[in-house]
Amino acid sequence: MKRFKFLLFLSTVLLLTFSLFVVAEAEDTDFEIVMVVKLEGVAWFDNMRLGVEEFAKETGVNAYQIGAATADPASQIALIEDLIAKKVDAIIVVPNDPVALEPVFKKANDAGILTFTHEASNQKQVTFDIEAFDNDAYGRHMMDVMAEDLNLEGEYACFVGHLTSTTHNEWVDAEIAQQQEKYPNMKLVTDRIEEQENQQIAYEKTLELLRTYPNLKGVMGSAMSTVPGAALAIEEKGLIGKVGAYGTCLPSVAYDYLKNGAAKSIHFWIPADAGYVSCKVAWEVLKGNEIKEGMDLGKPGYESITIRNNQHGFPVIYGQAWHDVTAENVDDYDL
Repeated sequence: MKRFKFLLFLSTVLLLTFSLFVVAEAEDTDFEIVMVVKLEGVAWFDNMRLGVEEFAKETGVNAYQIGAATADPASQIALIEDLIAKKVDAIIVVPNDPVALEPVFKKANDAGILTFTHEASNQKQVTFDIEAFDNDAYGRHMMDVMAEDLNLEGEYACFVGHLTSTTHNEWVDAEIAQQQEKYPNMKLVTDRIEEQENQQIAYEKTLELLRTYPNLKGVMGSAMSTVPGAALAIEEKGLIGKVGAYGTCLPSVAYDYLKNGAAKSIHFWIPADAGYVSCKVAWEVLKGNEIKEGMDLGKPGYESITIRNNQHGFPVIYGQAWHDVTAENVDDYDL
């Protein structure tokens, strides 16, 4: 009888232990994490969605991506308002306008929702901003590549997607600083140009530049839409070999222009990896885990992260995840 009672007690303990384990596992995955991108229907964010989906499949967390039909801060804020009403656990945003997000992020935080950003290193009201790399280093690197290609001389112009885009402006600030410090025989012909993340606008504004500045040698883009837009203008004007497009873009988008020489080099980080890593950071925080300097977040370029506070005192995670692509190695990439 005593043996029976002991076995019954042991079975009960084991059952309770197993039940607690199952509950703990359920709690670790019982979160809703939403990535809100700048714009839906473009290749960059289509690729980012793959990383979010990979994270969801790998962990069992309810993670997914949404975005507005236009790259408009008001539309992005409306999506976030909807997520607050849904009482999701974490919102990650690739902002069109970081400053415009501050009130709605505060509203989310007051409702107990964690907020994160990607590509917004000066963001306020966030648990973390996640960057693929240090923006100053990336901008200076892109200028180095263009300067070498132009034999350290010539006129150039810089584009941003939006004048309100923190990341794009940080790249351009660094590009201009690097040129002024290291390449005195190069000349910026005009203030940075806004193309609203629209390839057609980039094309039209490049045509204007080519008419206004006949000695222009380089067009540097920040949004993915600039390189193909500028390269098309260069191609149509018969200026391949005389003017080149440079900047951030995906290999698949710039492929034909790299091959025909209208685009000379592009630089990018893998959006899917950034989406995965951003979701992982949010998940770790939701589970109560500390994000530490040197931590491996599970994707190439994020194996040993650094963390620094921005000028507002909010923490920014930095990887080392950029890629350089030219006509010679573009076939090595499938995105």
